[in-house]
Amino acid sequence: IAALMEDNFLLGGFWFSVLLNLKHIYMYVAPAYFIYLLRSYCFTSRTKACSLKNFSLVRLISLGIIVIFTFFLSFGPFISQIPQVLSRLFPFKRGLCHAYWAPNFWAIYNVADKVLSVVAKRAGLMDPNVQVASMT
Repeated sequence: IAALMEDNFLLGGFWFSVLLNLKHIYMYVAPAYFIYLLRSYCFTSRTKACSLKNFSLVRLISLGIIVIFTFFLSFGPFISQIPQVLSRLFPFKRGLCHAYWAPNFWAIYNVADKVLSVVAKRAGLMDPNVQVASMT
């Protein structure tokens, strides 16, 4: 993010692709990250209106080369085992709920805990001086 704040979009794209290779759970952020890079780096005009005359295909290709090269370096040693790697990263055959029940339980628990603490504080069942933890 620091590289993006300094308008170093190629370095930001590189580090995000490294992050995706280290922890694939960040794939849910990838579409928004791609749109941000597309808007901020590939469209050369800083105005709100995007037009094709302001689009730089060279910048898109340079960004794509960096991302593809990073993924190639990461998955290169496993090129003959890509189907096995993908089946382990995305275990659709054994069902989507297989490995996700525990995190979902904790997400529900955290929301319920937060709601109950706010309700208890407003109902006077809890000391008003007690700090309520933030959920970030």
